[in-house]
Amino acid sequence: MALTVVHDPSPNEFLEHAGPLLYRDEPTNSLMLGLCGNILRAKEPPKIPPVFIRILKDGHTVTAAVQTPPMNLVITFAKTDELEFLAKHLREIHAEFPGVVGPAVESEAFSTIWSKLSGKTKKLGMGQKIYKIEKVIIPNTIGRLRLAQIEEADLIAQWLVEFGDESLPPIERKSFAERRPQAIRAIENQLAYVWLVDEMPVSMAHVGRPTQNGVSVSAVYTPKNLRKKGFASAVVAHLSQKMLDSGKKFCVLYTDLSNPTSNKIYQNLGYREVADSKHFLFENDSGDRSL
Repeated sequence: MALTVVHDPSPNEFLEHAGPLLYRDEPTNSLMLGLCGNILRAKEPPKIPPVFIRILKDGHTVTAAVQTPPMNLVITFAKTDELEFLAKHLREIHAEFPGVVGPAVESEAFSTIWSKLSGKTKKLGMGQKIYKIEKVIIPNTIGRLRLAQIEEADLIAQWLVEFGDESLPPIERKSFAERRPQAIRAIENQLAYVWLVDEMPVSMAHVGRPTQNGVSVSAVYTPKNLRKKGFASAVVAHLSQKMLDSGKKFCVLYTDLSNPTSNKIYQNLGYREVADSKHFLFENDSGDRSL
């Protein structure tokens, strides 16, 4: 049967049809599922309408993709012909996105196809490992976990800047002015947590993108002068346990494969490997990103 494409007008309709497919591997698809959930929970609709795409074969959804412009295209498991069909369709509708994120095999295959179609150069932005935890090993570290407070917005914003500069591809790094509203939203929505020692914040981690059974832990950061004291392990462990105690069956986090230290830390807490993910960027010959 020939492949066909459907653009769903809303995350509700997209999840109604693509949800059964995506929830077969909820941790690996937590990014796509979580993005849809974030859009549904947002107080205001995005300024630029998100794109919800499903590829059908014999009337059944076989793969899917989501983009919240101007961010990356997020894909899931797919066969090569399905990825080729998706790429050709995106080219036909003049879609623009700076990169693609998804399971390692599919992300690499799609980036190669898109590079040939668009004439842009693909570049690996980050090789990632997806981890899941269901039972936490709590380290013995001095301090306590607490929600970040609004008077700490400047501190959280500065830590987000430093986290991005150290951990994210250049295109995803942002200034303090850009991070401050993000910090305020995270604090107001009770998504930002800090680890306190002597009642002073020494490390942070955020939660977000909840799915039916899980939630993502991200933005784990400790300033350089406070590292090697176990604070990052403590904030991740206690925050993960808090999420499990709240009713979630698991927590998910992404790590940079080029950072063996962080990968080892999370494994010591009880996080277990789920899948490899890759983030590819697309550049023009001049080196400009394809925005």
